[in-house]
Amino acid sequence: MENNAFGDLVRSYRRQRGWKQEELAKRWGFTREYVSQIERGKRKLEKNDQVRRLADLLGIPQEQLEAIGKSIPVLQKPVEGNDRLLQALLEPAQNMIKMSWLIWQGDGGIIDLEASLYSLINELNQALEKYRGQFLAPALRIQSYAYEMLGKLSIERVQTQKAMGYFQEMYAIAEELNDANLLALALVHQAEMLRRSSRYHASMRRMEAVEKLIQQRGPEIENHVKGIFWKAYAINYFVMNDENNFSWTIDKALEISEDTRPSIASQVDEFDRVEILQTKAHGYTQLWKPQTALEIYKQTDKLRSFRPLRDQSSYHIIKAQAHCYAGDIKTGISHAMKGMEQAESFHSTRYVIRLQQMSDRLQPTLIGKEQAMQNLRREIQATLQRMKYW
Repeated sequence: MENNAFGDLVRSYRRQRGWKQEELAKRWGFTREYVSQIERGKRKLEKNDQVRRLADLLGIPQEQLEAIGKSIPVLQKPVEGNDRLLQALLEPAQNMIKMSWLIWQGDGGIIDLEASLYSLINELNQALEKYRGQFLAPALRIQSYAYEMLGKLSIERVQTQKAMGYFQEMYAIAEELNDANLLALALVHQAEMLRRSSRYHASMRRMEAVEKLIQQRGPEIENHVKGIFWKAYAINYFVMNDENNFSWTIDKALEISEDTRPSIASQVDEFDRVEILQTKAHGYTQLWKPQTALEIYKQTDKLRSFRPLRDQSSYHIIKAQAHCYAGDIKTGISHAMKGMEQAESFHSTRYVIRLQQMSDRLQPTLIGKEQAMQNLRREIQATLQRMKYW
């Protein structure tokens, strides 16, 4: 009895409320089997936040928990002045996370962004063990941005499943906050991961959920977030070879981009007129209309003369694809070699894989059988082989 005092206490208070194990599991966010194991003493609950949440749900007094050796620290509510100070300090920190991402994009060697984000999440978790008040919402929002950045880092490393896990954490926090912008962004990120895993129907269902959210809560959602949604929708359509739907969705994104003022958030999410034009051009390349893409690139060349290193590499690679698809192999390979050399310098396997996908797609065509394209194919494979050991 003594060894299972906590389980017995949980069972007793659950029954007092008239709940079945399934009801408690649903409210707590765990499975019925997990609740059953706790009540039978088969699982130990060690984390204070889990014990606190369960005790709050069941109304178990602190004194009863102390009597069985399960006492938990009482949450400290900051005094009003400290509460305001914490909020004032945390809100700018949200932008600092995004700024660190932009710095990393400029030169990934400057900071160990992944370690910094993990450290931040852990420190906030520890703080949330002690404090609530106005600290809670901004702290959770910072955590959601940290998970979003970790997801983006995982994409750069071609770790799709890992990225999906981070974006699911982001969505869970967005649900807790009931934040329409975070919910939309998290769903769009999940849709992207599903598309990358060739799960197109599941990806489109996520996009439909975002569209419904925008219809229901449109005034709450920032303009650039709506634009990101239409951009992601357009990418899905060109990957699925649906030119008609690609055309109107990318134009919708372009229309929003022209009415969106630049901000840290829009830069982090790669949403502005140039980015949308580049997505439009890349889409037409993939739809086997490279001449249309090259005409658009003439605009983006003029609109953005300076680019940080990663952006330079990505831009060379998407232009390489357009030129090669159009049969201008010499210019295409020149762009490909420049982009690949830059990608290797900052260890981006993802960018080199883009060239490999181009090579694979052109391989059965007359263009792909050209000796210069065969040589490029070998260079791509050699680069990926070198990067494997870094």
